[in-house]
Amino acid sequence: MDPEFLKKVQRAGWAIERVTQDGAIAKCRADGCGMKALLSVTARVPKVDPTDHKNRFDLPLASYDELRRLLRDRREDLGLTIREVEEVSGATTDHIAKSEKEDPARKPNFDLVLEWATTLGFEIVLRPAHMPAYSLRTIADTRDKVESRKRRFSNEAKRRGQSEGQGRDGRTPR
Repeated sequence: MDPEFLKKVQRAGWAIERVTQDGAIAKCRADGCGMKALLSVTARVPKVDPTDHKNRFDLPLASYDELRRLLRDRREDLGLTIREVEEVSGATTDHIAKSEKEDPARKPNFDLVLEWATTLGFEIVLRPAHMPAYSLRTIADTRDKVESRKRRFSNEAKRRGQSEGQGRDGRTPR
């Protein structure tokens, strides 16, 4: 299989689901779009525009177990061994193997999860969601402390060398 073909599939807007010797099964990345295509190495790859839909294809997860199963299934769909994923992601031997097994004794750190997911063609995205009731209650109960906390947060940011109004990532919030 030619990696340039797989790059072409992704550039055309498809999410690669499975890869065979002759091509790939790809699906539209947009939320609610059930379109799939069997794309051949020898044929033209049609473009699909996931931005035509309201939301991109999201996979909300509620636990590490769900993430682990998703990444294992993805690896198997792509026909990759654990060793190959470890090599491509730069993970130490057996780290992904230990993280992928049922009831893992140890859970990987975020850096490993990020590399593992990226290697398999996923991006990790944080987006606003509903907060648990306890978070909402804590926010509501601490409103009288907000002004003093803003000053403290500002002083902490200055000590870290960030300018006023920038987030931890150095960007100014919208």
